Parts: sequence; C-alpha cells; structure tokens
Amino acid sequence: MASEPSLRTKFRQALQIALAAHFKAAGLEIAFEPGIIEGPQSDRDIGCVWFDSKRPQARDGNNEEAFFGVRVLRLFKQDQGGVVPREDVETALEWTFETLEDGLLAVINLPLLETASGMVLDGWHSYFTVTEVASNHQQQYVQATVTAWARNRTARGG
Repeated sequence: MASEPSLRTKFRQALQIALAAHFKAAGLEIAFEPGIIEGPQSDRDIGCVWFDSKRPQARDGNNEEAFFGVRVLRLFKQDQGGVVPREDVETALEWTFETLEDGLLAVINLPLLETASGMVLDGWHSYFTVTEVASNHQQQYVQATVTAWARNRTARGG
C-alpha cells in the first residue's frame, strides 16, 4: 500500500514542477528529476532537485530549517582549445544562472509555489529562502541551495 508522500517530498516535487514550467516558458524544455545528478551530460539538458538535510531552527526548536539542492546541468560542450566553444559554454551557464535565479524568485513565497506547481503544501511556513546560486564551469551546471521552514518533527516534547 502506497503511503502519502512526506511534506519534504511534496515540497521537492512542487519545486520540480514549478522550475520545469519556468524554464519551458523561458525557452528551454527541461525535465527536473528527483535526486542528485552528477557528471557532464552528453545527451540532454536536465535538472534535479533533492532534499539534503534539516536542523532545528536556532530561534525556535519547534520549527526546522530544511535544506534542498537544485541543479541544472547543460548539455556538455567539449572545448578543443578554440574560443567559440568556451564562449558558448559561458553564455549558456550565464543564461542558466539567471533563469534559475528568476525561477526561484518567481516562486519564493509558498502561495506562488503552490500556484505554479498546482500542489497544496499544508504544513510549510509561507516562504523559503535561496541561500546560494553558483556556477560550476568544469562540469557545466548551475546549482542553488534552498532553505525552507516547517514544523520540526523531532522537537523535544512532540
């Protein structure tokens, strides 16, 4: 018997749906998969979203900070020492960085994430924070770290 997905799973899924829609509207059809995808991509552009860890919120141990990762991997372009391939990689990474940043900004409030994904995420507070967006030039991807707040399931006393 399949159980109901956890709140963290629903949040990750909602983020995947919202980001896929945002990238599609920006002109890049990209699937966002669950879990971390590593290494250069030789066959397609792809994205991934994963739950990483959680810790009690410093001000109130009844709440938690949940950490998620988002990565957009571009189709790997091999640089054979020429200027043009290197320029293509940099242009693609810069565009990806800005598009990911814009996509996260577009849904940074929970009601907007719910609207963008069509999912209801009862139990989350009303927002999450993008704590970092960075490019990896060697592996040709852009990665973001997202912190969301929820009720701490392991809080002392329930």
